[in-house]
Amino acid sequence: MGNSSVLGSSPDEITPIRHSNQRRTLTVLNNADETLSTTYAIVIDPLDVETYDRVTIQIRNTDTGSISYTTQVFGSLYGAPATVGTAAAAGSHWAQIGDDITTSAASGTLKSISTTGLKKLCIRTKSSSGDTLAAGDCIVFLQGTI
Repeated sequence: MGNSSVLGSSPDEITPIRHSNQRRTLTVLNNADETLSTTYAIVIDPLDVETYDRVTIQIRNTDTGSISYTTQVFGSLYGAPATVGTAAAAGSHWAQIGDDITTSAASGTLKSISTTGLKKLCIRTKSSSGDTLAAGDCIVFLQGTI
């Protein structure tokens, strides 16, 4: 299972910031190495995104060979959705947001998504061959207005 991203009980690095101009932000990192294979691994467990309008995700692939990553972002309107699956289907409580995000070897990918109206968000990744997504190589930045 991926790294816990639940506020208050998480080994992930979570940094909430409240700005004086009425913006609210949250940064979540995968805080442990994640072994990747051709089956999806949860790299960011479900996050509560109800109070945020936008999420930006950055994935870094440090492999210098030919291994690519495929990342999927899922959202849910359920307050307590079932666990996200790692098989082809993520589960009936979850719907994929946008297209697959492909990150080629020795590159990075940045994707912004509107989260208005969502309650939960999670991220899963697989590789074209065995690899390790190092701690901190998946960053999620959320922003909302208060």
